[in-house]
This record gives sequence, structure tokens and C-alpha cells, in this order.
Amino acid sequence: MKLRRALTAVAATAVLPLALAACSSGGSDHPSSDASAGHKGSSDSAGGPDAGLLNGTRLKALLLPVGELPKGYKADPHATRDSGTAFAPASSKAPLDLAGACPKLEASAWIQTAGLESAAFAQGDFANASQEEFNQEVDSFRGKDAQTVMLRLGQVLRHCAHFTDKSNGTTAAVTIKTTTVPKVGDQTLKAVLTAPEWEGGTTLVASRVGNVVITTFYNVQSNDKGAAGLDLTKKIVAQAQKAK
Repeated sequence: MKLRRALTAVAATAVLPLALAACSSGGSDHPSSDASAGHKGSSDSAGGPDAGLLNGTRLKALLLPVGELPKGYKADPHATRDSGTAFAPASSKAPLDLAGACPKLEASAWIQTAGLESAAFAQGDFANASQEEFNQEVDSFRGKDAQTVMLRLGQVLRHCAHFTDKSNGTTAAVTIKTTTVPKVGDQTLKAVLTAPEWEGGTTLVASRVGNVVITTFYNVQSNDKGAAGLDLTKKIVAQAQKAK
């Protein structure tokens, strides 16, 4: 049996350039909400590139509480964080790194494979005694970046449909089955990661609501391979739609 804990050693493709760069147990390289760099702003700011964006404080309100998860899950306080009221400075898009993307899909911060920095974020991680985990992240993007993120994530998932994972002293032949989910947000992709060497699987979901992208990571040892991750993501989507 292989427990697919998120890869803490994976280097971030895109990190918000705020002051504190702590790593969560789920592998996210986002800073905590205590970081003070960047500029202040809110979705109510008039004009400018940040107009209409949800800041980290508002994104945090979209996250699911532990009561929405199956019994036995507990929140990881060290991996629950947001960017507060500060927006990260705008930066250029990094090239899409397909060559190094596939192993990063086994980490909770898999949105970073898109290579675009968000303006603000919030995240929360949960795990149970079996080290199964559900991780959620909500990012807001400027301009058309949210659409670009979804396009790039689709490219990454297609590129990584079959790859060999070598981690934790094991080798696994990973298969990713990606489907488009209609009528959930503006765009939604679901990807299921499995391997003969694993027990269970991982379900990844990415959903866009306007300029917000929601990504979830549900890693389980059961035969459903984290299928409930889609329903949990739909709840976050519904919250994001109300916040528009």
C-alpha cells in the first residue's frame, strides 16, 4: 500500500511574493495571512487591476469547514491560511513546464503546475487517522488569468495521462483520467489518479467561477478513489457564486 501524502519537497512553480514562505504539510508554498507585503485592497476597490477581486479574507469564507467532511477528518491548523487583505503584485506568466509537472499533481498545491501567480488565496487542509486527506484552495486572478489557469491545467492533465512516479522508495505507473464536468461553475475539470501499486486513488477537481479558481485534492485508500471530492468542490463553487 502506498500512502500518497502530498509532496512536500516539490518546488513551487508559482509562489505569491509575500513575506513569509512557510510550507504546509500538504505541500502548499503559500505564505500565511500574517504576511504584510503586497498592496492592500478589496473587491470593493474602484478601478485598477484588483477591482472586483476577492481578497484572501473573503476567499477564506468560501472554504469548507471540517463539518462538511466525512467523520474522522481533522483540520491541519498549520496548513490553513490565506493572504488576508493584501493582493500580491502583478507578475509575468511563467512558461508552462510540462516536463516537470506530472509528479506535482500528487501534491495539494497542484494548481501551481499552471505557472501563474494568483492575486490572493485561501487554503485549508484536512486529514484522518489513516492519513487520507482533503485539501482545498481558492485563488483569485487578474484579467483573463483564471481562464489561462484552467486551460493550462487541462494541458497538464492531458500530458500526464500516463507517467511513472518515483517517490517514497517506490515506482508507480500512474494513469490520469480527466473529464469535463458540465454545469458546475464556469468551467470544471475532474481528474482521477490511479496506479496498480496504490490502494485507492486521488481525485483532483479544478473549477472556475469568474476570476476565482477552486482546486481540491482528495486522496483516499478506498475504492471510490476520492469521488466525493467533486461534491465537496461543488459546495465551494456555490459559495463562490454567491460571493460574485
